[in-house]
Amino acid sequence: MSRLLLLAMAGLILCASQAMADTLKISVIGAGNVGGTLGELWAKAGHEVMFSSRHPEELTDLVKSAGANARAGSVSDAATWGDVIVLSVPYSAMPGLAKQLKGKLDGKVVLSASNPFSGRDGEVGRQALEHGVAAADRQYFPGVHWVRAFNAIGYSSMKSQSGAGKALPMFADDSQARDIGAQLVRDAGFTPVILPLAQANKGLPGGPLSGVRTEDELRKLSSGLK
Repeated sequence: MSRLLLLAMAGLILCASQAMADTLKISVIGAGNVGGTLGELWAKAGHEVMFSSRHPEELTDLVKSAGANARAGSVSDAATWGDVIVLSVPYSAMPGLAKQLKGKLDGKVVLSASNPFSGRDGEVGRQALEHGVAAADRQYFPGVHWVRAFNAIGYSSMKSQSGAGKALPMFADDSQARDIGAQLVRDAGFTPVILPLAQANKGLPGGPLSGVRTEDELRKLSSGLK
């Protein structure tokens, strides 16, 4: 076998090994429009995805649409199975979810696409908006690596703008959260613009960083905010 052929084979093996190393087990808790759309994008990008809800038996069509990398399970199953946990639930569900999953998410990267609304989510939503959604997140799940992303974009735009060269704000502080979060944003078809968690309220619906922009536009806008 020629040396060139051996080098080519070694390169292919290295690429395959790198792809395997970059593959994540992603548990999506809350498989509605947003969670379902994100899970489909990640499954089709090569990640393993578990969709979960209170009624996993109703997720058959979603799993079929997402393809061979997808499966369904209970919320407790998802919390245990995933390397990365994605929360896409009404914010009013956070206290109950924190009680149900107490300790099960410790040490994991958790990406929250859940947004508080004072009308829909009552006092839970009002408190999160007033004191900061990132602080509220930490109150419910204090032992995790937090990321906030996909909060400022609707699910229909997630589908239509994926791969179109658009950027999204991503809020994280520690290196593990930033690295994994950025990978998830990229693998959903967007460019991450990373900002501190303390600014996460600016990425909520109606906030100054909401909507879909180019990377240059988003960076200029975010640099002008305090």
